[in-house]
Amino acid sequence: MINKPGLLSVIAFLLVFAALGQGIVLYDADENVITGDTLWITGEHTADIIRADVFFYNNTEDTLEVMVRKIEADILEGTYNAFCWNNYCFSPDVYESPEPISLLPHHTSSDTDFYAEYYPYSQVGQSIIQYEFFSRQEAFETVWVTVVFITQNTTHANGSINQPNIISGPMPNPATGHTVLRYDLPAGIQTAFLEVRTISGRMAEKVRLDIAGNTIRIDTNHLPGGTYLYSLVADGRILTTGLFMVCN
Repeated sequence: MINKPGLLSVIAFLLVFAALGQGIVLYDADENVITGDTLWITGEHTADIIRADVFFYNNTEDTLEVMVRKIEADILEGTYNAFCWNNYCFSPDVYESPEPISLLPHHTSSDTDFYAEYYPYSQVGQSIIQYEFFSRQEAFETVWVTVVFITQNTTHANGSINQPNIISGPMPNPATGHTVLRYDLPAGIQTAFLEVRTISGRMAEKVRLDIAGNTIRIDTNHLPGGTYLYSLVADGRILTTGLFMVCN
């Protein structure tokens, strides 16, 4: 008997097929197609630099003159970001590459052609940056990837609290009408909120948490289908961040 492919396998195949139909295809360091998708990069808040590698592949029969621009959707205060292009790293105030990279047909960029650098400066939280790859050439379709840099303090002051375990993953996920999260706030917290944002950084929901409680129910009926970020913010600091999907 021949096994039929599962729905997720079919969806994954269609996504890859659609991406390969474009002139430029974006990949992460593990060779996953991330064209039009989100790349999650996590690191310790004390790190000097956190790096995100993005490779671009020329899926045409012509040499392409590729450029890049960054769009800061939501930047955590006190952090900085920059990108490196064609073996040169620019300052944080540069948003577009001054010169293109010539990419031959069916060739992939190198690990020094493009990568993004994030400087957390001991800040805990997230920054959302979109990188668009484009060209001055006609009939070149602009492609993009959203990079979410997440910095965490994996130990609390006493070195025993694992920050990501402060809140559970949403259930159900994907959410169909609502989702529920369980939380366990560290002692001494005065105020706490659960913030829900779109992948572009727009605030979609902000709910105050009961300090003495342990469960929060989020109504998703009013949210358009898609991927959302949730953050637990306590006393003005983001303790942890995750994501969930809405399929209303």
